[in-house]
Amino acid sequence: MKTRITEMLGVKHPLQVGTMMHLSNADFVAACANAGAFACMASAMFPDEATLRNELARLKDLTDKPFGVNVSLFPGHDARSVDVTLDILAELGVKIIETAGRSPQPHLEKIRQNGATHIHKCARLRDAIKVDSLGVDIISVVGAECGGHPGMEDISTLVLIPEVAASIKAPLFAGGGFCDGKTLMAGLAMGAEGVIMGSRFLNTDECRIHASTKERFIKAGLTDTMVIQRSIHSPVRVLTNEWAMSIKTMEERGATLEELLPKLSGQRSADSWMTGGDDAIFPCGQVIGRVKETLSIKSLVDKIMSEATEVQKRLAAI
Repeated sequence: MKTRITEMLGVKHPLQVGTMMHLSNADFVAACANAGAFACMASAMFPDEATLRNELARLKDLTDKPFGVNVSLFPGHDARSVDVTLDILAELGVKIIETAGRSPQPHLEKIRQNGATHIHKCARLRDAIKVDSLGVDIISVVGAECGGHPGMEDISTLVLIPEVAASIKAPLFAGGGFCDGKTLMAGLAMGAEGVIMGSRFLNTDECRIHASTKERFIKAGLTDTMVIQRSIHSPVRVLTNEWAMSIKTMEERGATLEELLPKLSGQRSADSWMTGGDDAIFPCGQVIGRVKETLSIKSLVDKIMSEATEVQKRLAAI
């Protein structure tokens, strides 16, 4: 399947494995790239310059396929300044940069300094239109179903994506609710030129979360996620557990940001992903309720694309 996105990025499939903090390291991203999908390493995982440089060197050793690096624009997500990170990536010859969290406008000169392809991720129609006017190469937009940050407007992917596709000139990655070949084809039908799947790839052999957490996801139902952090205008969709429910209760009682911060600790989540602990938040989308097995990344990508091809044939015969 060829789209403007596969041609621009030089990848085999119109499929991005969503960037996941604490998880999108060199091994994971290389496995995705080698399977024909596109993925980005999360630069904020590597807070000092030496570890970032070393991880990028490892990634280049592990794959000769295209990959990107995510640079978070959320305040405080990266120990370095955004521009320092962008300078390191330019020096190391990174050709695809993904940004998210705030407008990339103040950093465009740094992003483009080495001719990199720029992907920007957002959750609102007006933000997509704005970054399109800035000349961003590829725009990613996520609907309310997505794991992580879905935005405040609660607009579903089915409603949001066709409207965004009709409103921008840049090629569009669609996220939120995608997990298999059927949904990939639905995304393309809505006007996207690639789809993002993050939560589905939590249950892969190469994803380094604890086996008990993978089993918890397999047992999860369609209603086993919830949105927290609305009170601080930074909503996050996470797995429903006692920890997340306690945060929701605190918000309903009017807790301040300072009171919430200890419960929202990124380090606690990072540790719990690896240990199988439950006292943390676990970002994931509603599609976690459709995950029924753990596969290798290559097997999963092959299964997704095989199903997409079957759907394509079936629709062509209608």
